[in-house]
Amino acid sequence: MYSVEVFPWNKNFEIGVALIDEQHQKLVDLLNVLAGHLVHQSDMPTLANVFKDLFDYTICHFQAEETIWHTVFPEDTWEANHKSDHSRFLTKVNTMMGEQNISPSDQVVEEIITFLTQWLAFHILDTDMRMAKVVLAVQSGVPLNKAKEQADQEMSGAMRVLIETMLSMYDSLSSRTMQLAKEVIERQKAEQASLDALDRLQKIASQVPGLVFQFQLFPDGSSRIPYANEAIRTIYRISPEEVRADAGKIFACLHPDDLENFKTSFKVSARDLTPWRQEYRLQFDDASVCWLFGNALPQQQTDGSVLWHGFITDITRQKQDEVDLRIAATAFELQDAMLVTDANKVILKVNQAFTRITGYSAEETIGKTPHMLSSGRHDRAFFAQMWETINSTGVWQGEIWNRRKNGEVYPEWLIITASKEAYDMSKRVNNYVASFSDISSRKAAEEEIRQLAFYDPLTRLPNRRLLQERLKHSIEVDRREGKQLALLMLDLDRFKVVNDSCGHLAGDELLQQVAARISARLRDVDMVARLGGDEFVVLLEDITHQEDAARLAEEIIAALNKPFQLNQNNDVQIGVSIGISLHPEHGDGYGALMDHADAALYQAKHNGRGCYAYFSEEQTLAARERIALETRLRHAIKQGELRVFYQPQVNIESGRIVGAEALVRWLDPVEGLIPPLRFIPIAEETGLILEIGAWVLRETCRQGKQWLDAGFPPLTLAVNVSPHQFRRGDISALVATALNETGFPAKHLELEMTESGLMENQGNVTALLNQLRAQGIRLAIDDFGTGFSSLAYLKHFPLDVLKIDKSFIDDIPHLQDDMEIAATIIAMGHILGFKVLAEGVETLEQLEFLQEKGCDIYQGYFKSPPVPAEAFAELLLDQIFGEASRESKIGLSHQFVSLTV
Repeated sequence: MYSVEVFPWNKNFEIGVALIDEQHQKLVDLLNVLAGHLVHQSDMPTLANVFKDLFDYTICHFQAEETIWHTVFPEDTWEANHKSDHSRFLTKVNTMMGEQNISPSDQVVEEIITFLTQWLAFHILDTDMRMAKVVLAVQSGVPLNKAKEQADQEMSGAMRVLIETMLSMYDSLSSRTMQLAKEVIERQKAEQASLDALDRLQKIASQVPGLVFQFQLFPDGSSRIPYANEAIRTIYRISPEEVRADAGKIFACLHPDDLENFKTSFKVSARDLTPWRQEYRLQFDDASVCWLFGNALPQQQTDGSVLWHGFITDITRQKQDEVDLRIAATAFELQDAMLVTDANKVILKVNQAFTRITGYSAEETIGKTPHMLSSGRHDRAFFAQMWETINSTGVWQGEIWNRRKNGEVYPEWLIITASKEAYDMSKRVNNYVASFSDISSRKAAEEEIRQLAFYDPLTRLPNRRLLQERLKHSIEVDRREGKQLALLMLDLDRFKVVNDSCGHLAGDELLQQVAARISARLRDVDMVARLGGDEFVVLLEDITHQEDAARLAEEIIAALNKPFQLNQNNDVQIGVSIGISLHPEHGDGYGALMDHADAALYQAKHNGRGCYAYFSEEQTLAARERIALETRLRHAIKQGELRVFYQPQVNIESGRIVGAEALVRWLDPVEGLIPPLRFIPIAEETGLILEIGAWVLRETCRQGKQWLDAGFPPLTLAVNVSPHQFRRGDISALVATALNETGFPAKHLELEMTESGLMENQGNVTALLNQLRAQGIRLAIDDFGTGFSSLAYLKHFPLDVLKIDKSFIDDIPHLQDDMEIAATIIAMGHILGFKVLAEGVETLEQLEFLQEKGCDIYQGYFKSPPVPAEAFAELLLDQIFGEASRESKIGLSHQFVSLTV
């Protein structure tokens, strides 16, 4: 804190009361602090804090002093006057402090200092001294009034004159003291400013990236360097002291080729007093060379010399960069196409090779992004992976397809590099540099080599080598995923006759047409290869059933039995024999499967040619039987051999028939009734189930409407829906059409879906069920408990009926587990708001158990097996006749007969 003693404390100022003398001295110290801040030109906020300290301290001092006086002058005019003086003091100080916002700070401080000086002189040396004498006299035993008289005598007259004289002297001395202090402070500040400026210049000179210097050239040709910063040690490898008197060592460092130009440049600058600017080289003993650039301003001196002030920078790196740029510019225009983008992938520059390859000029490209070249062959995942590699490693290279300006798509080898500033600590990307070359020719050559290595040159089909690789890979996949594959070995019948009689060119043409016909019947995942001659092999991957191979074999046999039209000949006709081996049944490796397919081919030829054979005779017979049954089923659908049977569904509580499940049956004219287990799986595999399901739905609705028209009580007719119908997604429209065409009320139709069918179509099944429910039909889940669903999950479906699978009913009451499962399903189904129907009820014990557990409905042989519509109608009549009068029975019977005839 600043302090100037304008009022030095003296022992003669002490009044004799220790506490008051100590506080008076502190008050004097604050006065001197104020003077110090005035001298040092402190700002108003700082002075305000000093004012506040003075004000706070004065209050504290006055309170302490008044406490002491009060002990001696209680209720005395001296005490009252003293308090009034204190009060006026505080008021005056407070007023002057308040003027600091409207008056200059120097003026306010000077007024306070003057006031405090006068206060200290008169109040301390007069009033306080007078009262202190009374206090000391009273303490020594003198009566108060007597002590007051003595004090007045001592402090009157000459003492007053002395105080005024001393005050005048202090005022003059304090003013001069502050003036001198101000002058000293200002001089110190000026000196410090000069030192600071010099220090800043020296620091700047030391931090300048180069040499800051003065160079002086005299008329006689001698020279010196009066000033050089420390950079001279690094650049010239000499110290500033070595050239302060003679600059000769500087010239010794110059490159011989640049020495004369260097000296001439200074002479010209001295003669014309023009700025000196020069690029030159230094050559050192270790053969290293550095480039420098100098820039200085000349100043004529009185002695005839010229003094330059300037700086020199090392431009060696800049020169190397220029060389590198020239090399880069040359490289930029080489054969590879190049483009440069900014950090946002906006193109900044392209070379001529870019225009030659892409067809786009620089004007058409700059300002756009490389997306303009996109071929559309790569998805987002490809580019996401590419940019992830660039951002993590700084570079990516690989093969990519782009599009030329004319629309042609071509392959290129692309390298993208992220360019970052070496000295940027954030490592931000400034630019991306891409170079690429058209590899169409290389790709074509590779493809030609690949064709020669892996493809038959005549048919363009894979050859034996590629078949072997593909088959090995497929076996590994099947092994890992538990799938099946089939190998079909084909040998053309009568091909040798055509080749010998029509010539080899005709034979080659025939083989090409055979390859085309076989390929046309394969899926994308399948493969046909030519082994040589007239031998072909078909690889079928991921087959569902063994018969799939036989089915394709029959298609190929039929296709190749048709005549072939050759260019130079009439129609020719051949045939084909096919041997089939299966993985993993007939072998677990390439060799075994090929050998077994060849053995099966031999068997097919032995059986009369123009046919197929499995490696296993039993499989051959089973496949032929299954395919024959498929053919008969297609014929049965067209000839109307299918029938709908109805199995009653009975209310357990009332014992009345409340509905029926519609079940399809096949009535073959020769074989008779064919069980569903024989033909339904084939219908599912071949897709015929869609046609059968649609027919059953229409037929059931038609029959239900007929029974209603005949006067039968309303029944709920349940129709099974195949998972294939759900996958097709048009089941809702199919139901709407059937109801509209037949007039059967939607509320009496119930669709039954298997648990597995619901689970495998979770993605869209809820939406379909809601569409069906919106039409007013009922929905049931069939065979519950045989899949992987849960009752908790089923609550999300808009279902009405839960059907307990027959497998849980068969062993009731003999198997406790099945009884507990059935009871649990009934209870949970009711909790979820479903009606529960038990399938396969065949005994009274089963029915009584279900009745005890609260099951709602049952169906099974205990009531009736599935029966034709006429037999089901008789069951309904028996139920009705048991309640109606004799006349009603006769009328209803006649009405029914008239409608069913």
